[in-house]
Formats: sequence, C-alpha cells, structure tokens
Amino acid sequence: MRSSSQRHHLGWIPAAIMAVVALALGTPVVAASPATASPPSPQHGPSGSGHARSAPRPVIDANFADPDILRVGRVYHAYATNSGGKNIQHETSTDLVHWTARPDALPTLGAWTGPCSFTPGGATDHCVWAPDVSAVPGGYAMYYTARDALAPRQCIGMAFSTSPDGPFTPVGTEPLVCPDGQRGTTDLGGAIDPSTYVENGHRYLLWKADGNCCALPATIYLQPLSADGRTLTGPPTKLISNDLPFEGHVVEAPTLVKHAGTYYLFFSANDFGGGNYRTGYATATSLTGPFTQSHTELMTTDLFHGTVIGPGGQDVITAADGSTKIVFHGWDPTYSYRAMYVSGLSWSRSGVPSVDSADVRYQAEDGVVTDARVVQDVTASGEAKVGYLDNPDSSVTVRIAADHSGPATLGIRYDNGSRDASGNGVAATDKVAVNGRAAGTVTLRNTAWGNWSTTAYDVRLHRGWNTVTLTKATYYAELDAIDLYRSPVAPDRTPTAPPRGRTPTRYEAEGGVIVDARVIADPSASGGEKVGGLDNADSSVTLTVQRARAGRAILGIRFGNGSLDRSGYPVSSSDLITVDGRRAPDVIFPNTTWDNWSTVYYPVRLHRGSNTITFTKSTFYAELDAVDVY
Repeated sequence: MRSSSQRHHLGWIPAAIMAVVALALGTPVVAASPATASPPSPQHGPSGSGHARSAPRPVIDANFADPDILRVGRVYHAYATNSGGKNIQHETSTDLVHWTARPDALPTLGAWTGPCSFTPGGATDHCVWAPDVSAVPGGYAMYYTARDALAPRQCIGMAFSTSPDGPFTPVGTEPLVCPDGQRGTTDLGGAIDPSTYVENGHRYLLWKADGNCCALPATIYLQPLSADGRTLTGPPTKLISNDLPFEGHVVEAPTLVKHAGTYYLFFSANDFGGGNYRTGYATATSLTGPFTQSHTELMTTDLFHGTVIGPGGQDVITAADGSTKIVFHGWDPTYSYRAMYVSGLSWSRSGVPSVDSADVRYQAEDGVVTDARVVQDVTASGEAKVGYLDNPDSSVTVRIAADHSGPATLGIRYDNGSRDASGNGVAATDKVAVNGRAAGTVTLRNTAWGNWSTTAYDVRLHRGWNTVTLTKATYYAELDAIDLYRSPVAPDRTPTAPPRGRTPTRYEAEGGVIVDARVIADPSASGGEKVGGLDNADSSVTLTVQRARAGRAILGIRFGNGSLDRSGYPVSSSDLITVDGRRAPDVIFPNTTWDNWSTVYYPVRLHRGSNTITFTKSTFYAELDAVDVY
C-alpha cells in the first residue's frame, strides 16, 4: 500500500485528452480465439445468462485491508492491516462469510519500530501493514510491516504465538527484512508485504522492496527461511519488477501458488488509493523463475463493473471443501475504507486463472477484425485495441463462451472522440449481431479519445460458443474488449438517445438558481457559459421548466465530467435530482474528460405549468451546461 496525491475538481478544467483518428482503408485481420477462453464446463465455464451470480458483496464491510487467511481445523483466521486502534486486526469464521472480531493480534510491536501515521490508508493507520501468519513448529509465525525507527522506511518484523488467536510476541530486537540503508544494508526503499510459501518442507518468504516510495524500482523477492520461520537462510531472488504499463510504479502484495505444475505469482499493482489498483499475475515452471508477467490482469475495477473498486491485497487459500478461494480488499464507494471480499479462484484448461465473481474478458484484438486495424496502445486492456473502424463494413467479431442459454449482459469497453460538423462531441453507434442474427444497436457515448469507458448491453446467448459482432454504424469508436458479466447489472431504463421527431426546449444551466457554485465563461458551452465549481454537498442548480401538459418528459442533460479518484482513475459522477421537491433517482454522468460536452437522457414526470428541477452534487464532480426538455 502506498500514498498517492489526490486530484480534485474545483472549477479548474485541465485540457481534454485528445487524439486524431485518421480515416483509412484497412484490410481484414484474422486473429486466434481469445487465449483466455476455454470451452465452457461446469467448473470453469463463464457464467451464462439465466444463472448469473450475484454481485460480489463484502464479507467484512469495514476497514480490513490487505487480508491474510489462515485455516486451522474448521476455523478461518483473517488478519489485516492496522485500523481502529489495533496494530493487526483479527477476525474468525467457520464459513468465510460470517466473521467475528477478535482482540488485537499484535498488541506490542518490535523494539526496532518507530512512530508513523499514514492518512491515505485511513485515519487510524499507523503504518502497521499487510500481515502474514503461517504454522511453524510449536506455534504460529506472524510477519508484519512497520516503520523502522532508524529511517523513514517500512520494514518487516517477525512475531510468534502458540495460538493463532495470539497475542503474538515480537521475536528479536531487529527487523527480519530491512533494506533501508541502515544496519549496513543497501537502501532499496525498505520492505513491505511479507508472504510465506512452503514446498517439500522448505519455507520461503516473499517480500516487496518498496522502491516506489523513493524513485527506485518496486521489486518482489523470494528468500529462504529456516524451518521455524525465524531466520533467513539465504540471499533473496528477484522474481519481478514493475515492468508493464498497467502496473504503474508499483508491484506488491505477492502471493505464490502452485497449480498443475506451474507457479503462479499473484501480485497487486498501480496505486492502492483508488480504482487503478488491480491484481496481476506471472507464471514460471521453476520456483525461482524466470517469471513471465501476463499482459492482462486477474482483477480490475472494471472487471467487477465497478462493484469492487481497486481489488488487491490478495491472498489465496484452500478451503475446507478443497476448493480454492481468493481473498482481497476493495474500496467502498466513498473511498473511506477497504472492505474484504472472498471469491472462488479457477483455472481454464489452458492454465489461465480467473476469479469466479469477476467478469470474463475477451480482447477485441483477438477477434476477427474486418476493414479495421489492431493498434498497440499501452492504455488499453492487453495493451492493444481495434481502431480505424471507419467504413460501413468495419467490424470486430469475438467468440464468447456461455455455460447456459438465455439473457446475458456484455460490457463493451470502448473510447469515442467523434466530432460533428460543428466540432461538438457526439455519440457513436455500432450494430450488434449475435451468432449472425441482428441484436440491435449499441450507443457509445462520447468519452474523448484515450478515455476508456464500458457500456452494458443485453443480449441472448446459447450454451457454448457464441459469436458477437460489432459493426460500425454512425461516427467512430475504438474497441478494446468485450466482458461477459458474471453478476447481474441493475436494469437501466434511461434512454440512450433523444426522442425521435421531437424538438426540445433548452434551458441554460447558468440561467437557473445557483447555490455554492459559479457561472464560468466557456466558448465551447451552449450560450457561452456553464455552471462549474459544483464541488460541495450543497452545490446545486435549480431550473424552472414550463410544460403545456402533464406527463412523461425526457431531460437531455448536457454535462462535462473529468473526475479522477485518488489514483487518477476516471470515474463517473452523480447528481441528486428533485422534481417539484420530490426526490427522483440519481443521474449518472459517465466520464467524458473536461471540455468534452456530452448528454445523458433522463426520464421524469412533470405537471402542467411551472416545474422546478434541482441538480445537487452527489459523488465526484460534473459541470452543467444546459438541459433540453423533450
């Protein structure tokens, strides 16, 4: 876990991320079926329609970051990063679902530790992080991260208890792993995130050199331990560093698992502070490597379609029934704490791991590409996308496996920076076909180029392999991937396009009653002005709308949203809406980047005569330009 700077919109508008898409004639490109897919099977097939799993829910819905699980008989012991006055949190369960809080497992830290506070990790975070507990002869060894008193670096200490319930007592007066430039060591930035692995009676400690704290590489090491877990018995072996674009400056939280003769090194990457945090993996045929890092991740925020934010800090265990489980944390929607989740972990027949509650991803570049091109792009999932979908026959066909027949939801990951003749950002559309039959048209909102977004689209699939084809219809969008959602998505009845044949009445936002916000001149806005600085809980705009008769109406809300979370992850924002003083459902503003106006369509019921419609800031930040009433 690392600190990060928070970027926050307070009426300031950075330049939009833009790219130019040249119109060009492409040639068909035929690629192999998705490497991550295997034919559906009862154990490992993607969840099909009619049998969708429920969205993942926290099993500990409180601040319980970097969880480690130890099973002792029928009892599961969970240990986690400090919070609420406890150095190491401890909870127990007999089913991995219902948990009971226990006393602080490590009430006293090692003599080598010093004071520390770490606000981004939570108000009561005193830098005691990411424990690992394992059975050793005579009891249990705990490895924990804390601040070295001799340097402003984190290091790893060891503690012991005869019971998994603790209390654990620190062993020795020095840290176990501490490459921070003190005590004759080389400064690698300190060490965090210990994890143990045992094979053929030999014990090993994995740890991360915390180089990203101080402009050094972040590196994960493996080092042999004595049988009692108290002493390092050999030099560390480097396994991986932060080498891939999606990792940012960080690889951390190592977990080593052996499956079917292959070693899987699971790790967390990027900035822990928000939606960019994710879990990747690397594989090797030897314990000490070389490890090959996968260019696609195991868990990301969008692979949970936003129901888990920043999944990471993982541990892998064998449950009492013999199944494999992955335990991890994720932020709550307000980014106040990291809750604990548990899911099944499976492998395809080709050895690709997947999390049972996460979506199954099929890369667009692995499909059949017609009259378009595969383009390398480090911001895209898998570091490639399909672009130049510019002509009437430009298309991508992806094979998707379902384990049951019936309705299913696809998550189409795309970007769209299309402009109309007046230079305004416009939505694009693609025709959808499933197994060669027309399945409607999907609207891909304007996001600006380079700003990936995902839209949910409902289809019907049959059991087994299906082909899904997206063909360019209007304007232009680039395609990154198609996800098969494994958990249901709340139905969204919001229109995606304005009503046909109707002329709206436009109400400029700056003409309304504005509270705790301000009118800003902007030549790109309708009427040359917008309402910005809608940053506080009472920030609002109230419009008075006239109707000739009562009934249903559609609001076309013209907005801009370039909100980023603490890790720089683009996020949707939302406003509370009241109509004539009555609360209506929140309106969601997809991320479009700043200076890139887009429109969402929102149904309301209005009465004859004057109606007041109030938009009040809810989550993150949006600027309002105008509201069209149809």
